[in-house]
Amino acid sequence: MIESQFSQPQGTVGKLAGWFMAKENKTLNQWTLSFLNIQEDERVLEIGSGPGSAVKELLKYKSCEVYAIDPSEAMVETTLRRLHKLRIDKQVCMIHGKANEAENISVPFDKVYSINNITYWENPIQTLEYLNKHMCPKGKIALTLCPHEEGATDETTEVLSGQLSSFLEKAGFRKIETFIKHTKPNNTVCAVGMV
Repeated sequence: MIESQFSQPQGTVGKLAGWFMAKENKTLNQWTLSFLNIQEDERVLEIGSGPGSAVKELLKYKSCEVYAIDPSEAMVETTLRRLHKLRIDKQVCMIHGKANEAENISVPFDKVYSINNITYWENPIQTLEYLNKHMCPKGKIALTLCPHEEGATDETTEVLSGQLSSFLEKAGFRKIETFIKHTKPNNTVCAVGMV
């Protein structure tokens, strides 16, 4: 039950899981976004936005178009409520759906990222292939993952680093690099690729 609340939070318990994710991922959000070199006037997509902490980070770019997709209705509601409290003067497109439903968004993206979410995608390579074909020239993607499952170690992170690189390569991304951050309970990997 606890694991399902992190993959697709629901109800009050799900909102508590979202609060925990927001607290835990704050540093990872900033770290991941640092690899994307986001500029004004770019269109950015987050897959698996959770409670919207990274979306909030993007609000400092006044002319960015921000899109976010998450399979949890509770997390979409939480993000919208947080954004409403900030009284932002720009629109954020929030989508309730799974990762593969990014294929229903018809606009091309300059930057795409996912933090601690790709393990829940139904078909990661297929979704990444779609994104690769529908991103802007010189588009960039960042996939961040910190293993939390029982028995995971820093060696698990090294294995995941290779898997994420392989996913990006099979999906057609190039100039793939991986970065490791020392975190608890285990190290975190971010795999970065370009269109």
